[in-house]
This record gives sequence, structure tokens and C-alpha cells, in this order.
Amino acid sequence: MRIRRRADEIAGIVRRTGIRKVSIPEAVREKRVGDRVVAVRKKVDSLEFGRILKEMDPHLDIIVNRNVPLMEKEEFEKWIGELSKEFDSVALVGAESSRGNYPGYSVIEATYIAKKFVKNIYGITIFHREKEGERLLKKSLAGMDYFFSQIVFDAEDIFRTLEEYYMLCERSGIKPAKIYISVAPISRVRDMEFLRRFRVKIPSSMEERILRSPDRALELSLEAIFNLLNQVVKRGFDTGINVEHVMMNNMKPAEELIRRILEIR
Repeated sequence: MRIRRRADEIAGIVRRTGIRKVSIPEAVREKRVGDRVVAVRKKVDSLEFGRILKEMDPHLDIIVNRNVPLMEKEEFEKWIGELSKEFDSVALVGAESSRGNYPGYSVIEATYIAKKFVKNIYGITIFHREKEGERLLKKSLAGMDYFFSQIVFDAEDIFRTLEEYYMLCERSGIKPAKIYISVAPISRVRDMEFLRRFRVKIPSSMEERILRSPDRALELSLEAIFNLLNQVVKRGFDTGINVEHVMMNNMKPAEELIRRILEIR
């Protein structure tokens, strides 16, 4: 019942804003240091949640996310075949750490397999990683069509990575994949702490302002987001925008963020 209520809430946002593309992240139990900010709750499978949303709005472009290295290889091959009967887009998420011993395919290996089943393959980019442009090129050459970034609040790493990636694509004679820059509102200090657990890079100036004025957290986070987006537009990069809510308390702020972005684009 709770799951369908959440799906109905998302479907309502889709209807009110007119967006047609929805990415369904996979919730996995992360292995991270420090105390949890929120309690662990059982999550519905991303494919099953996609089915529920599709039932509510058959015209949606659903992008089902999957953490590939955590799946046994035979399980992934079966899963992607099952997904392809109902959806034509998938986002392949890589390992939390390159030093881990995982049972499944790498995202590059999984991309070659997924290409036989689905039309659109999305990957993940983390702008502040070293040599991220090279990672993007390798994934593009393997067949990834689009990328979602990790949530960002500062444009510096975006420019560094995109400039590197575009240059490498030109040298390789391929067209750069479209990258969707992910943004998310912060309504509480707790939201910021939660994002930090997932290695989201929060500018120190923004963090300090929110800690000084926690009641203005949403206003300050939106200010940072629109400053970032304005900088990206001025540089002329062909990017999209992916709005996330992360915490359930941010569903309404995320909808308002979508509305404001649509007004200026």
C-alpha cells in the first residue's frame, strides 16, 4: 500500500509538470562508514516499481536502474531479458569501490550485453572523480547513450570533466553522449548529511550558510542549484537536467524545482 501511494505521488508530479522521463533508482544497502542518518527500510525492486508507474501512466519513458556488479552474471542476463519485454531504457550502475570483489559484470561488460536487448542505455558519472572524462569515453565506446551525474551543487568539476570528455570524443571521432546533470533540493541539515554519506560534494560555502541558517536550507540550496545551471547554460554545453528528491520530505520541493526549471528553459 505504501509503495503504490509513493508511485501515485510521483505520477501526480508527472501529470502536473508534464515531464515524460522518469528514472527509477535501485535502493541497495550501502557499505559506508558512520552512523546512518535514516533507518533501513525494505525497498521495492526497481523493475517492479517501474511496472507500477507504467500501469499508472503507460506513456512514461521509464528508466530502470540496476547496480550491475552486485548481481550474479547469469541473474543479470535473465533480468535484462525480462526488462526488455516491458521497457526500452536501463541505467547501469557500477561498483561502489573499484577495490571490491563483486560477483557480477562490470558496467562495460554489462553494456555490451544490454545492447542486445534494450534501445537506450544510461550510465553514471561522478564529475569530481579523477580522469572522469576517460571513464565517460570508455563507457560511450562500449555503447552507453546517456549519462546521469551524481548530484552536484558546484559547476567547477562539471566544466573540467565535460571539457575533457568532449575533447576525447573529438579525438576518437564519436559524438558525445548527452549528460543529465542531477540536482536535488535540501530542506534540512539532515538532508545534507545524508547526501554526504553518498559522497555528494557539497561546497563548504554552501554548507556553512545552511548550518548558520538551517531554516533557510531550501532557499540556499535552490540558490546554489540555479547558480550552477546558469553557469552551465552560459558555457553552451548540451546537457539535460535530472531532478532528484532523495528524501521523501523533499517531494514537494523537487516538484517546485522542476516547475522553476521548466519556466526558464
